[in-house]
Amino acid sequence: MIPRMTTTGSLKGYRYNLQRSSYTMNKAIITTMTGRAFNSFAEDPSTAAESFHLRRAYLRTSSQYSLNEATVRKYDVAYSSMDSVEKVIDTDPESEGAAYYAIIRALNGPDASGRNALGQEISAHANDLVQFMNGRYGDNFVFSGADALNVPLTWRPTKNPDYDPDFDPTVPDPATGDLPTAEVIARKTSQYLTSDGELTNDEFKAGRTLCYRGIPVDSNDPSVLEQLDYLSKGEKKYVDIGLGYDMNGGVVESSSVYNIALQAVDFLGGYGLETRTVTLPSRTNGSGEELPSQTFTFDDIPRNIVSITDEIGTILQRCSPEDGSFATTEDEARFNALVDAFEESSFRVKDRFTELTTQAQFLKNNQQQLKDNAYTINEQIQGIDYVDEAAAISDFIFAKYCYDTALKVGNSILSQSLMDYMNFT
Repeated sequence: MIPRMTTTGSLKGYRYNLQRSSYTMNKAIITTMTGRAFNSFAEDPSTAAESFHLRRAYLRTSSQYSLNEATVRKYDVAYSSMDSVEKVIDTDPESEGAAYYAIIRALNGPDASGRNALGQEISAHANDLVQFMNGRYGDNFVFSGADALNVPLTWRPTKNPDYDPDFDPTVPDPATGDLPTAEVIARKTSQYLTSDGELTNDEFKAGRTLCYRGIPVDSNDPSVLEQLDYLSKGEKKYVDIGLGYDMNGGVVESSSVYNIALQAVDFLGGYGLETRTVTLPSRTNGSGEELPSQTFTFDDIPRNIVSITDEIGTILQRCSPEDGSFATTEDEARFNALVDAFEESSFRVKDRFTELTTQAQFLKNNQQQLKDNAYTINEQIQGIDYVDEAAAISDFIFAKYCYDTALKVGNSILSQSLMDYMNFT
């Protein structure tokens, strides 16, 4: 039996096909405008899940890239600072303007007051070294380890151990009943000592000690060395730059992260004191007097090249302004010991500079690798999340054609329905 085609049935089928054509065309419009293959998780759960993992990987890689880029910039500043330091301590005897060039001139015995002028020049070089190592990247000090907000290197004036801020010169000595002498008053009221051990209240005339983050660099005190050892070897500041960040038992695996804590003392020859023995050969002094050979042993020679440079400058400034002779034979021997210490310390500085250069190159190579990784992941995301523009436009044109055709079919149905209605009446 052939089923009878009714107007109601035709209209119902028409509405269904028209709605489906309209839905398909609207979806094609959205796809063409957004370029996305899907707009909700429900449309394609498996592809959406894959897209989520890729996007998370992309965000992680982008974060690592940003951290690595900031680290590269920090190392660029560090490299510039160390390059300036190396020029100052260059041990090439022909490097005019370097501290070592001035030291060699002083060692060879310049005429008259030459050593005084060289001493001032060398002390100025010590100040330059501190300034270079106190450089910043943004608001952070580059060579201050994990504490990037406080200046790494400072000069601390030599304090007078007998200074008493509560001392009253008008009060008699309880033991003798006498008023304090001028010598006692000076010793009790002077805050500082000069490099020669003289009393002074002028901070700028006082001797000085180099400090790293408030800790004296030139010390053999076990407690002080313990603090410096921790800063030099124990303090870390890790960043994730794509080395496979991992934790083991709640502790970060050091090989999976990068330590960016640069310690100034490590790049300046170290810290602490060492023992050196110097023998002065028999010689004739400025007065023509024959001096016998003498041997001196010093157990307080600094290892840090800034301290060495500063002390060399101080000794030379004590030389005679008339003939340039050293203030004492011990000063001459200590000067020679410090020159040897300067040469060895400069080698340690250059080794660390080479290491810094290698690290900087590694970071730049890692930067390129992270960039390539991010590009690859983004290409995968584009292939999953987005459609081909030409294909989307073609699909839209076909969907619009189907919709237009459905409308034309509807015109035929509606016209026939009107005739049926007229015949019925």
